[in-house]
Amino acid sequence: MNPELAKLVALQELDLKIRALEEEIAIVPMKKAELERQFEEFAAAYLEKKSRLEDSRRQHRQLEMDLQDAQLRLEKYKHDLMRVRNQTEYAAALREIDMAKKLISALETQILELLETIETLEREVREQTPEIEAKRQHVDALLAEYATAVERLTEELNRIREERERLARTIRPDLLQRYLRLVELRDGIALAEVRDGSCTACYMTVRPQVYADVRKGEEILTCDHCSRILYYRGASVESPESAA
Repeated sequence: MNPELAKLVALQELDLKIRALEEEIAIVPMKKAELERQFEEFAAAYLEKKSRLEDSRRQHRQLEMDLQDAQLRLEKYKHDLMRVRNQTEYAAALREIDMAKKLISALETQILELLETIETLEREVREQTPEIEAKRQHVDALLAEYATAVERLTEELNRIREERERLARTIRPDLLQRYLRLVELRDGIALAEVRDGSCTACYMTVRPQVYADVRKGEEILTCDHCSRILYYRGASVESPESAA
């Protein structure tokens, strides 16, 4: 194969590896976000119960304070009852005592109901906590694997980029510019293999004479249909290093 053509084939292979690595690295943040989303969805009911539990505990503390205040008021009303001076004051004091007792009874009922809710929520949270923690550990392990993978892929990407730059410096400037234009115009594929008489990029049949010349590998020829540079795998390929 023409040495310059061999270099272009090798350059495209490196460029395709670079593009694949860049795409693989770029998708990792999306994978991480999806993993976190799945965990949040999985843990949503659990977190909602924990939130309800904290709210219930706050309500319980407030009700206990309200109950204590109501009990103090009841004691005050009872004390006031002993100091009434007429029937009107006596009736008013009794009403205050009755209202305080009803309030205390209502508060005690609310507290009992709330304690039952708290007990149920505490049990459910306690039972689900190990599963949630195990799921979180699994997610964290996967995130660590993603980080390691990105580090490894980045190292590989940098290595191939350096190799690509070294190779590009050995290619004739006009051919390199031609290659880069085709890369831009042809979705990253500047060269196409000829196989069974057809261009494998556009799938159009190559003229018999062009096919024969491409098989010889002596010239740099292009596809009449897509303008990509053609090459034939069966042609003897001199390594880019030796060609340089």
